[in-house]
Amino acid sequence: MLPYYIVFISPFTSTLAGYFYIRDMFKGKTKPNMASWLIWFLAPFTAGLIVLGKGGGIASLPVFMAGFSPLLVVLIALFRKNASWKMSVLDYVCLITSLLALGIWYFLDEGFLATILVIVADGIAFIPTFIKSWKAPDTETLAPYFSGILNPTLSLLTLTSFSFVVAGFSLYLILANLAEILLVYYRRKMLLYK
Repeated sequence: MLPYYIVFISPFTSTLAGYFYIRDMFKGKTKPNMASWLIWFLAPFTAGLIVLGKGGGIASLPVFMAGFSPLLVVLIALFRKNASWKMSVLDYVCLITSLLALGIWYFLDEGFLATILVIVADGIAFIPTFIKSWKAPDTETLAPYFSGILNPTLSLLTLTSFSFVVAGFSLYLILANLAEILLVYYRRKMLLYK
């Protein structure tokens, strides 16, 4: 177990990753899928509340910080013309499904089911970005996804007690972000040699 103060690296890595993503948005290179990024802002904030409420303490900081950069991305994309990916019907379906899962969580007082619903909400939100990354991998900047692996890993390494409620969302974040990185690298390489 690492000392608890190691999680204070998370605000720095999240902010730095967000900077690179937002910088590329201003350059016109990166175009976030708004359905994904809106849920990526809401789900970590929700999961952070769950972790904090179930005794996660300072380990909830990296989970909260996972939602900070997405909040900035959403705000910039809303006010900057052509800064986001054009949403499809599937994007809206994923967004609504994710919001429903978060809404159900809000009314629950059961940590295990709430954790599952937050993971489901966030996972569904990844679908539009996975599809966008498959179609146009060059519209993604990978810094936030690397941060999305590092920060929850730090969170897990500081836990004094391990349970699904406290660690589940962090484990999920590591796997989902790794999947996005591998998808983008694979597609870029595939398109390069096509």
